[in-house]
Amino acid sequence: MRPWRLSRGDAELLQTHKGARNKLQASCRDGRKPVVPYAVSITGNVERGLLAYLYNSFQQVKKVDSKQRLQQRKVLKLHPILSPVKVALDMGRGATVELRQVCESLLQEFLEGGVSAWPGYLETMPTSMEQLNIKYDEMGVLFTVISDNMLESGLLQVRSRDTTIKETMHISEVKKFLRRTYEPMREL
Repeated sequence: MRPWRLSRGDAELLQTHKGARNKLQASCRDGRKPVVPYAVSITGNVERGLLAYLYNSFQQVKKVDSKQRLQQRKVLKLHPILSPVKVALDMGRGATVELRQVCESLLQEFLEGGVSAWPGYLETMPTSMEQLNIKYDEMGVLFTVISDNMLESGLLQVRSRDTTIKETMHISEVKKFLRRTYEPMREL
């Protein structure tokens, strides 16, 4: 996206300098007659800059899956330091009261640690893992933490927006993992 441009010709310079054409004329090296330089006006503002940044951040990512099929996904790839939500917490399909309490506790830990988190577990509509990933990729969320059957095993699934790699780790390791990943981003 480019700023708006307008070629004003030589009229603006001639008007500003009260018609002093001889003083403004630039000599041409190729032997043509001297001409008054043209003025080009370029305008831009913060809104246009932000719109250009967002437009460039929204990407169609193509990937070939294991069955050699081309898959596309929309991703808002904001720079990690500018991404408003770093982690999304969700439960997948296992909507139980105990699981919600654990997610609430994790959310508080993240927020107290300075990591912005999205409480996706509060939504009441059951959603598949693939739909959750699509939703959070389009939101620009860096990591998704899914606690589908965490009550039995204590394991969570952490998915990266940029690599789409899912790592399974114990609930006690998630905060350390995010801190290791997130802290370098804060210092940029």
